[in-house]
Amino acid sequence: MNYAVTIGTFDGVHKGHQIILKKTLEVAKKNNLIPKAYIMKYPATKYFGNFKGVILPSYEREKIIQNMGFETEVFELPNVIHITHGEYLNFLLKEGMKAIVCGEDFTFGKERKGDVSYLLAEQHKNNYYVEVLKDIKTSETRISSTFIRRALLSGKIEEANNLLGRNWILEGPVYEDRHIGFKLGFPTANIDIRYKEEVIYPHYGVYLVKGGVKDSSYKYYGLMSIGLRPTFNEKITEPKVEVYFLDYFGDLYNKIIKVEVLKFLRDEIKFNSKQELINQMIKDEDNARKIINKIR
Repeated sequence: MNYAVTIGTFDGVHKGHQIILKKTLEVAKKNNLIPKAYIMKYPATKYFGNFKGVILPSYEREKIIQNMGFETEVFELPNVIHITHGEYLNFLLKEGMKAIVCGEDFTFGKERKGDVSYLLAEQHKNNYYVEVLKDIKTSETRISSTFIRRALLSGKIEEANNLLGRNWILEGPVYEDRHIGFKLGFPTANIDIRYKEEVIYPHYGVYLVKGGVKDSSYKYYGLMSIGLRPTFNEKITEPKVEVYFLDYFGDLYNKIIKVEVLKFLRDEIKFNSKQELINQMIKDEDNARKIINKIR
């Protein structure tokens, strides 16, 4: 088999990634090659510090890319970090690479010694083609996973969604907790968004979301709270993610729910009493319904 390949973490499969992927499809079609994407499970920061989490888990990225028409293979950096750039290239050639599409800052191999210049220098000797794409920008902002993570950590959901080219998605199984939401009159579903991979936690606060049980055709608007529950002084270190679906009645325990995150509504607040919290939650729902009425 002969392939046109592209390689990267593709975290978020954002607008910039989509351009690289579409170009790979074009190169594959033009040269009668099979398009293939090598997907890194985690970015390098996972292993070298300052890792906040992935925007989308690798299985979600893989599904999006497969739906575009690619063969895919997921790998982890520790498995290839000691391979020299020459060995890396030889592996790709043995796997049938006849073309590679990459950004101008693409690096690979031990100590990142492999780069675009190296690929270009080796292409004629090894009979493959290199297509290099310049940075993709929105206005003057470079589209990158780093910028999207910063937007999420700042609660700038609409900015993140714009750079992604779709609404940011979170999913996870519903687990039983302390039933705090139910006792307050707002039955929430506690979801573990890190049940498979380390997904990023956005800025703590309340968000407008839309979703439901995974793979179900029924979708509901809802409120999602992410944070450390300061009102209840639980002294937890891992954020809790809770979703309250408006106008939904039913048991969600042990089901996997999936939501699109639409809008940041407010910061997490420490209230002086449960009644203050209830009053705010009523306001949050009223605010959410006003927004929903505008976007429907």
